[in-house]
Amino acid sequence: MLTLLALMFGLAAGEQQAASGTVITAEEVAATLKTSIANNTVDQPIKLAELPGGHKASVALLRRTKAETSALIHDYVTEIYQIMEGSGTLVTGGMLMDPKESDLTRVNAGMSHTGMHHGGESRKVKPHDVIIVPAGMAHRFSELDGPITYMVYRFEPKR
Repeated sequence: MLTLLALMFGLAAGEQQAASGTVITAEEVAATLKTSIANNTVDQPIKLAELPGGHKASVALLRRTKAETSALIHDYVTEIYQIMEGSGTLVTGGMLMDPKESDLTRVNAGMSHTGMHHGGESRKVKPHDVIIVPAGMAHRFSELDGPITYMVYRFEPKR
């Protein structure tokens, strides 16, 4: 898993990490969660890092209180979810019916598409689970067992 994360964040052989790296403190995560709850914000970016080779990596905190009625596909951005609190059913794969373009660059998820989800595989997820959602894969939380909070690590390759 650490090797995958290193590759995802552009630390593969031949590339060097920025001199100081990027740190996200526990205090920043807690403050983001507090703000997200107060403002009823689902997707709250924390930090974005420009990486060698023109790649981008970012971290966001998501807190959902309702299941999603439509699914998303990110055209170029791969996401890694780390469930912090709560549980629910995540559906990945399948396809979107009547997809509509959605620009999610404001949350570092790039150009995306949204639509009604058809097919896919449903999985129950809970705290400490980690899920990799490759670019181009439909995904959504079809059911929640109450609020769910998760970190999202996003990687956008140079285009």
